[in-house]
Amino acid sequence: DLFTMTVKCKTGTVARSARFTPNNSTTAKSYVVTLTVRGKTTTVDHWKVTQAGETYAIGATEQVQDMNKNTLAVTITQLIDSATGTDEFNQPNAGYRFVAVDMGLTNQSTGTISDDANVDVHVIGTDNQAYPADFDSVAECTNFSYGEFTLLPGGTESGCVVFQLPSGINAKLVQFSLGYGYLDVAQWTVTP
Repeated sequence: DLFTMTVKCKTGTVARSARFTPNNSTTAKSYVVTLTVRGKTTTVDHWKVTQAGETYAIGATEQVQDMNKNTLAVTITQLIDSATGTDEFNQPNAGYRFVAVDMGLTNQSTGTISDDANVDVHVIGTDNQAYPADFDSVAECTNFSYGEFTLLPGGTESGCVVFQLPSGINAKLVQFSLGYGYLDVAQWTVTP
């Protein structure tokens, strides 16, 4: 019922966003989304539902899919807390510090995968806030091409995404999702 509504479409594209509360139970939740256009109903199956609360350790590899069902293997290789800016222009705001998520990506499909890691990755802090990417550079690792990556079938690339977290707030989770968070979400637990 979250999506029950009628939307007039002039451009050929209908978008509807929703925010779901975290599933803190031990039972997996399932969501079915259907789209009815001129009386014809289609099930939208771009959402993969994984085991409730399933997270991975830093260093583990998890798979996510894009809208074309191409599979991307994502390995969070390390989380660098208190990363160092590359120069006087790349410094955290007062009361904040840089946290960098270093990762490797591998296209495991027959199609090309292109996206923006600066949009795909979020850090969840111990205050349960989601922190978006910061566009500063750090000395410990290099961002993708301003976040963007294009991987041909079998292609690999590594890089990092930088965040600013307030002093006193630690990283609790790292999340990765292609397609601006509307598709599969892989999640890694950060251990202190």
